[in-house]
Amino acid sequence: MKTNKKVLVIVFVILGLLSVATIVNVGFNFIDFGKKNTIEKAESIAESVRDGLTAHMALNAMDKRDLFLDNMIKHQNVKTLRVLRAESVINEFGNGRIDPYKYDDIEKEVLAKGETITSLIQNEKQQHILRITIPYTATKYSNPNCLSCHANVKEGDILGAISMELDMSDVKEITFDTVEKTIIITLLFLIIAIVVSNYFIKPYIKLFDDLEEGISKAYKGDFTYHVQTTLSDEAGEVADRLNELSEIFRFKRTIELDKNKEQIYKRIKYILEHNLHLKEFLIYENSILDKKRSVVIASDNFSDSELKEFRKSTQTCRAFRTKQTVYSNDFHKVCEICYKENKESVCLPFNISEDNTLTLLIYVDNEAELRKVKEIVPIISNYIEISTPVLQTKLLMDKLREKSLKDPMTGLYNRRFLDNYVDNGLYEGKNFSVMMVDVDFFKDVNDTYGHDVGDDVIRGLAEVLKNSIKGSDLAVRFGGEEFLLIVYDTSMESAQKIANEIRENFSKKVFKSSISNFSKTLSVGIASYPDDSKTAWQTIKYADVALYNAKETGRNKVVYFEEKMYQEDKI
Repeated sequence: MKTNKKVLVIVFVILGLLSVATIVNVGFNFIDFGKKNTIEKAESIAESVRDGLTAHMALNAMDKRDLFLDNMIKHQNVKTLRVLRAESVINEFGNGRIDPYKYDDIEKEVLAKGETITSLIQNEKQQHILRITIPYTATKYSNPNCLSCHANVKEGDILGAISMELDMSDVKEITFDTVEKTIIITLLFLIIAIVVSNYFIKPYIKLFDDLEEGISKAYKGDFTYHVQTTLSDEAGEVADRLNELSEIFRFKRTIELDKNKEQIYKRIKYILEHNLHLKEFLIYENSILDKKRSVVIASDNFSDSELKEFRKSTQTCRAFRTKQTVYSNDFHKVCEICYKENKESVCLPFNISEDNTLTLLIYVDNEAELRKVKEIVPIISNYIEISTPVLQTKLLMDKLREKSLKDPMTGLYNRRFLDNYVDNGLYEGKNFSVMMVDVDFFKDVNDTYGHDVGDDVIRGLAEVLKNSIKGSDLAVRFGGEEFLLIVYDTSMESAQKIANEIRENFSKKVFKSSISNFSKTLSVGIASYPDDSKTAWQTIKYADVALYNAKETGRNKVVYFEEKMYQEDKI
């Protein structure tokens, strides 16, 4: 049985038992009330009869006694009424209407003990009758004084009794009618209570079932279940918290399988925009060693000029320096680097490793929105902090990969990097020129001055290459004294100009040795993609062909590839 049905059954049983108890209590109380009311009526009749008979006796109108009693029976709705005399009164005034030998046991007991006796009986007509016998006691405090009329009795003696039978069938009918109405009303109330209970309880029961299912799936490693509820109270908050945790763990499972930190940062951006509805934000990495800052995530409303200025700023972010969350309303311009005119901001710092930290900067339009952001700061922190171990691993892998892909002597990329770059198609969709650079007569340097000086020449050329290319270009030590440059978005004229600048700048460098100081020249071969070739490797091959041509035709020159230089089958 589902929880919802169980709860409704329990509610129904409890309310049903309560209803039965109420109905039974009402029935018995009504009967008891009817009985007490009838007894009070009988006591009132008894007093009226006593006073009436006393009046008849005082007025010497005892011959009217029977008429008086018959009228009492008629007008008081009494079935039978008998006035009984005690032995002392019989001795003084006679039997009256009833022979004492015809008194029944109850009447005799009342006359003997002076106590009222009541009993409920059912006659042959199935009528419910209340039989009550009430004694009359002699007292000098009555009006008139009983002792003044009855000379041979004393205070407290029993003078007689009145025995009546009163019909209680109407009380029974009213009781049954009341109980019947009570049952109907109770059933209606029970139905309404069940409907209302189901209406209000069902969302909680559904939430409970959903929570149970969600937790069960999470226990098995499935965090995809989303708890849905219409509740907005504490129960709804519990559902929201579970959904948040589920989203966070699902996010964690996803980023653990991402290839690099760039993918992770993209997912963080998606969470900030779509899950947490932030409109203006950026995340930047801070290098503790060289104190450099690089933007890794930025919402689309940041312009390139804003990001450029942010990267160029030499000021230290307050959150980075203090390792504490900084709110713009803490103080006017509390952080100069994060200050933005007509904006409120919050800066959240996160440690990734010993060498790197992250800072999340969020902008909002006013303090009301800033208060809303403060409420979700714990959620934001959960997402970033759960990403930290994965980012730390990716950073370490990037460092190791970077180390394995760079030439230790020059700091330039090595042949292995070039193979990965070309084989993974990272050049596709771009225009670029390849320059093959080679030091002229490098073997003479090693033979004449030694390998240490030869290494200085290699490092000197690497320095010239680094200073001659822009950020998106690549410089690779292709092997020995041979280097390769990939320069993007350049025309043939621009590529030749860059190559000649490299050649001239290198020729101006002076290298020292124990023998003498000297300078060297170099030759450059150039080919372009896709103008000269169909693939990157073909472009590299053509650039190498052009380099060979430069060496063959005099060295210390720049040669652009021409098809006539390469007569073999194309790659």
